Amino acid sequence: MKKILYTIIVFFVSFPCFSKWEKVHENKIFTEYFEVDAVKKINDIIFIWSLMDYKKLQKNGNLSTKYYSMYDCNEMRYKILSIIEYKTSMGKGRDFRYTKNITDESSSANWVYPSIDSTDYVKINSICGPS
Repeated sequence: MKKILYTIIVFFVSFPCFSKWEKVHENKIFTEYFEVDAVKKINDIIFIWSLMDYKKLQKNGNLSTKYYSMYDCNEMRYKILSIIEYKTSMGKGRDFRYTKNITDESSSANWVYPSIDSTDYVKINSICGPS
């Protein structure tokens, strides 16, 4: 029985997780992706994972960072709910730091209202559609 349980655990721990990341933005420092298969929409609120894949090792030793964010399409605002920082590129590997529940989903605090000429505003438009 222990062998079977061990085999099942090893299988699930070692089985790679394949996500479909869609490239949305690139600059000299990073390339940004959205996980298109995991988008969740409730009314006009969209929950989405994004990934920043850095071109060079960052000062904190990371090569990529995933953000779980909540976008309010009516108000054109967003807030970050969780962050996972990876020592490897494309959010892979087991060497990471997970910061969960940065802000409460129901809280009115920590909303970011990007200016119309910012890349964050362009990002909201790509997620929510034109306002």
